[in-house]
Amino acid sequence: MRNITKKVLVLFLGIQFLFIGPIIAESVAGIGSDEISQDQTALVIDSLHTQEPPSYESETMVASFYSHRFHGRKTASGEIFDMHAMTCAHKTLPFDTKLLVINPKNGKTVELRVNDRGPFSRGRDLDLSYAAAKEIEMIRAGVIKVEVVVLHPENETLTDKLVSN
Repeated sequence: MRNITKKVLVLFLGIQFLFIGPIIAESVAGIGSDEISQDQTALVIDSLHTQEPPSYESETMVASFYSHRFHGRKTASGEIFDMHAMTCAHKTLPFDTKLLVINPKNGKTVELRVNDRGPFSRGRDLDLSYAAAKEIEMIRAGVIKVEVVVLHPENETLTDKLVSN
């Protein structure tokens, strides 16, 4: 008895779609595509004017750098780690995210790209490549607190000002 009820219900719904579908399609086709695109363009322009640009708030993180033994090994993103490239590892940021890392003790900055996961040592937030660590003069200390800014492509002028050290 239940099986028959299911079949009748499915048949009823199928007939409804068969008759109602063309009516809905016809009503949607009546709207001019020019009207739709003008409305969407107005919304995009309005949202561009009211949207705040991405902020450049820095976050303090504890950074270390990769040892030489990882050079040539595969990173979590699939690329081969190059200790001479300007890259870093972060636990949660998406791969290819660009970061501006600042050593607050000397003001040195470096622009890095996230290409790996880690660091896996407790209390650390960022692992820099050897070249990046050398650029901001943290090799001797090994582990330091740094200021990190996530860079957004639409604010390149501010990025240029911050990196010009």
